[in-house]
Amino acid sequence: MFQKSLITFSIFILLVSLAFPKTIVKVRYGIHKDKIRLVLDLSKPVKYRVFPIKKPYRVVIDIFGKRVKIVKIRLPKGFKYKIGNHKWGKRIVIKPYGRFKVRSFTLKNPPRLVVDLTKDKKFRFKPKFTKKVIVIDAGHGGKDPGAIGWRGIKEKWVNLQIARYLAYYLRKDGRFKVIMTRWGDYYVPLKKRAQIAIKNKAHLFVSIHADAAPRKNPYARGTQIFALSYRSAVKKKREIVRDKYYAQLLINDGGAYYRNTRMILTDLAFRVTLEESVEFAKILAMELKRNLRREVHFKGIKRAGFAVLKTPGTPSVLIEVGFITNPREARKLMSSRFQKRVAYSIYRAILKYFNLKEKKFS
Repeated sequence: MFQKSLITFSIFILLVSLAFPKTIVKVRYGIHKDKIRLVLDLSKPVKYRVFPIKKPYRVVIDIFGKRVKIVKIRLPKGFKYKIGNHKWGKRIVIKPYGRFKVRSFTLKNPPRLVVDLTKDKKFRFKPKFTKKVIVIDAGHGGKDPGAIGWRGIKEKWVNLQIARYLAYYLRKDGRFKVIMTRWGDYYVPLKKRAQIAIKNKAHLFVSIHADAAPRKNPYARGTQIFALSYRSAVKKKREIVRDKYYAQLLINDGGAYYRNTRMILTDLAFRVTLEESVEFAKILAMELKRNLRREVHFKGIKRAGFAVLKTPGTPSVLIEVGFITNPREARKLMSSRFQKRVAYSIYRAILKYFNLKEKKFS
């Protein structure tokens, strides 16, 4: 009886799969004189949507259907992509090496979706290097001293010194545009620090801090890096969708976008923040351990909801360099030699994140 039921169930599954076959998708490309053409070979016609995102620039291809399977993606050199799984189907987010005009249409026999990325007359396929915008955030400042550590050392001073050294290395390199949230001893609200990164279309946001522990644990030690948590990202996404000022700041929404479109654009921006922040954090952790070795006790990478990490579209990390309440670590934090080494480690991590070669300083 059981065997008969099993056979019947197997036949049912087979019939269902035949009645609702998977939509197989393969992506290939061709480079032409005036455009790059992406061709999605389809096993059957589909409903689709193609649109560009301005900040950060992406090309989004949505394929609707519950049984969509993407088996192969081939893209030009310099293009990156990610695939998203949704209840309504699949999303391919493409990051090209430049900005293009996007046009899409379908062909029959066999079914294909064609996406043309058209360049203008001034565009060169070899991407012209533009300076990477790095926002350096020296934590606390002014009326907010941060933690008060061993022998009265103030966190705001340590943070600013390391931030200044990092700005020096980046500017001397010449391939970066450096923006400091503060250059001196004054207070900048947390929300404004994140907005500085968004306004300046920052490629990276680095917030520098020193940690502190209660008096009961004066020998707490270690260096740790924080990236935005998923829960905090979801909460911030809702705030941006409701807040017209934030929406305009992030996606140039002057009221032209519907709420659902705002949500899609904001979701894509935060996906960059969540994924790329962790990627940079890993590189930074490796450089800190490699360059400082036994001078730091690395405590790992953690996820948190700090206000300065909520920068949609911008990879953002907060680094707690050491414990200002620990006498041994406080001495290091006050040392210009140690401050320079920390700053140089962050500089090297930034180079590696952007695949840039290190320059030798005289």
